[in-house]
Amino acid sequence: MAQEKFGSTSKAVSAPPRTEFDVLKASHRFLREDEQEGTLAWEEQVAKKYYDNLYREYAVCDLKHYKTGNFALRWRTENEVISGAGETTCGNTRCPLHAEHGENAIRPSLTTLELPFSYVEAGENKFALVKVVLCEKCVKKLTWKRNKEKEKAVRAEANKEHEAGPDGEVVRVDERREEGERHRDPGRRHRRKREREDQGDAKDNHGIGVTEHTSKKRRKLSLDGEPRAKSRST
Repeated sequence: MAQEKFGSTSKAVSAPPRTEFDVLKASHRFLREDEQEGTLAWEEQVAKKYYDNLYREYAVCDLKHYKTGNFALRWRTENEVISGAGETTCGNTRCPLHAEHGENAIRPSLTTLELPFSYVEAGENKFALVKVVLCEKCVKKLTWKRNKEKEKAVRAEANKEHEAGPDGEVVRVDERREEGERHRDPGRRHRRKREREDQGDAKDNHGIGVTEHTSKKRRKLSLDGEPRAKSRST
C-alpha cells in the first residue's frame, strides 16, 4: 500500500517587524555631512532627524577599556544638556561624578579636553576632534596607556647604557670605555706594574715600609728576655 506524503502544516515564522529604533541603529552616524532630506532614503531621514536633535558641543564617553587605549564617545541628549551632565559633571558615564549633583554639593574639579577621536563607521576610517569634560581621576584613565608607553620608552633608553661585553657579560658603557683604552695601550698596564715593584724594592732597601705581622694575642717580654707573667685580679 502506497503511503501518501502530506506537506507540513506549520507556517514559516515571519521576521519581527523592524522598529524605528532598529532603523536608527543601522543608519546612525557620529558625524553627518550637510545633506538634503529630499535625496535621502526614509531610513536616513529618521537617523538625520535624531542627529539634528543632538547637542554636539560636548560628548560623553565610556572609559571601561581605558587600559587598551580604547574608549567610546557619543553626543549628549537633550535631557543631559538640561541637567548639565557631561558639562558640569564628569563626562565619563561610569564615573560616580557623572551623576547630577545637588545645588549645595561640592563641585568636583573638572578639566575640558579636546580628544582626537579615530573610529570606523560604515566600513570607513574617520577622524574628529571632540570635547569632553573629565574629573582628575578620569583624566588619568584617559592618558593611562600613553603614560605607560612613555615610561616603557624611558626604561628602554636607560637599558641602552648597558651593553654586552666580549664574553657576553653585561657591562656599563663607562667600564667598556676603560676596557677599550687598555686595549689601545697594552704596554701601559705592564709599565704600572713595574713602577709599583720598583717602589716596593726602594722601601725595603731603606728599611721603610716593611712591617712584621704578629698575632693579636702575643706575649709581652721583660727586659731580660724572659716572659712576663700576666697579673690577674682576685
